[in-house]
Order: sequence, then structure tokens, then C-alpha cells
Amino acid sequence: MITTEMIVLIAFISRFSLDRQLTDLKDEISQKQDIITYNQNIEITFRQTQDALNKIKVLLDLQPKPINAIQSLHTLLPPGTYFQNLSINNGKITAQVTSLTVQSFSQFLLNVNATKTIKNVEIGTIDKATSLGIQYTMEADLAGYIKTKK
Repeated sequence: MITTEMIVLIAFISRFSLDRQLTDLKDEISQKQDIITYNQNIEITFRQTQDALNKIKVLLDLQPKPINAIQSLHTLLPPGTYFQNLSINNGKITAQVTSLTVQSFSQFLLNVNATKTIKNVEIGTIDKATSLGIQYTMEADLAGYIKTKK
């Protein structure tokens, strides 16, 4: 009988201890839920920004670098040919070109047609100025450029 009363007394005392632990756990859970609720908008904004940055990185990795296109075009220029204006926009190359001689003009056209970095080359207006040489416009597309929908 004394053993039974001791067991009941121990169960009674442990009940208070367990109730206190339960209350502490409920308070801790409530505090953590408040923190999560408070930071939820920040988390959503962070994830959206991170997703947008990942999409931008993928798009930038797919696009050829303009500096590579400029270097490639520079290597195509024979002596006596130079760009007056050069524009690279959305995978489209537009240039005002001047060739001092007919040979440099024809060599430039051969070089442009032989390269794989640009395609769909169109030579526009050709003007034979006596002091400046041959001036002409050129339009072409960058090979490998993936046009994105706007």
C-alpha cells in the first residue's frame, strides 16, 4: 500500500513536470511560428529574386558574348578595311564599313562568308568615294544567338 501511494505521488509530481514541459514547448512553437510568419514575405521575395537571377544566368549563358563577336569581326578585317560604325543588338550586326581598295573589299567579303560566327550577311548601299575608298553597309546575324520572346 505504501508502494502504491509512492507510485501515485511520483506520478502526480511527474505530471506537474510534464505539464510544465508541455507549456514550454507550446510557447517555443508559438514563438517559432511567429518568426516564420514574420519572415515569410522576405523568404518569398528572396526565392523569387533567386529564381529570376537563375533564369537571367541561363539566358546570358545561352547568348554569345558581344566582345567575342567584336573580336571575331576584328579578325575578319583585312588590311585597308575598317568599321566606321559597328552595332550589335539582339544578335543583329549592323556596320558602316570602309575599304580602301577593291582587293580589301573583296577579301573582307570572302572572310565574312567563310566564318561560322556570323550568318545571313547582307551588303547594303555601296558608295565609291574617291578619297575614302569604298564605303558600304553590312547587316548580319550572330550564329548561335537565341532570340527570346518579349
